[in-house]
Amino acid sequence: MKLGGFYSHRRNNGLAVIEFTIVATVLLLVLFGIMELARFVFSLQMLNEVTRKAARLASVCYVTEADTSKIPSSIVITSIAPADYQPAMLKIDYLDIDGQTVDSSIFNSGATVSQIDEEFVKIRFVRAKIENFSFGFSLLSGLLGSVGTPSFETTVPAESLGIYRPIGESETAPTGSTDCLSNV
Repeated sequence: MKLGGFYSHRRNNGLAVIEFTIVATVLLLVLFGIMELARFVFSLQMLNEVTRKAARLASVCYVTEADTSKIPSSIVITSIAPADYQPAMLKIDYLDIDGQTVDSSIFNSGATVSQIDEEFVKIRFVRAKIENFSFGFSLLSGLLGSVGTPSFETTVPAESLGIYRPIGESETAPTGSTDCLSNV
């Protein structure tokens, strides 16, 4: 009788190991899934913060500094951006009072001062937008791979744009450039 009980106890020990393995595997998958989901949500929040900071910087920096990709690759932006962020994903647009894009290429061209002033006075809003960001899952990469995210966009009122901003219709906008990112 005791010999049969010994074998029965031994079989139960083997069954407990198998049960533990199954339960632990499921539990670890759920735990890693929660951690990956938290990382994904954190990355989405950081993308939102990147657009907010970029729009804010572009609203106080001269127009050519945003066009030459100084803002998307600045340390202020790249230090908070998720690992998969590339500066080319961030686009900064200058908008007029109706929300239409102002041609900012004139600021980098050989245009006359009056042409530059004419375009500069039209700028009322600054929009920073991130497109084509794809989040790569690391812990569960075999199951989930990478996921495309929606576009992130922040629009703020144009402030100084790096120089004195005229208020009245009769005033002309002075041209100039500041290196507002040198201290950032």
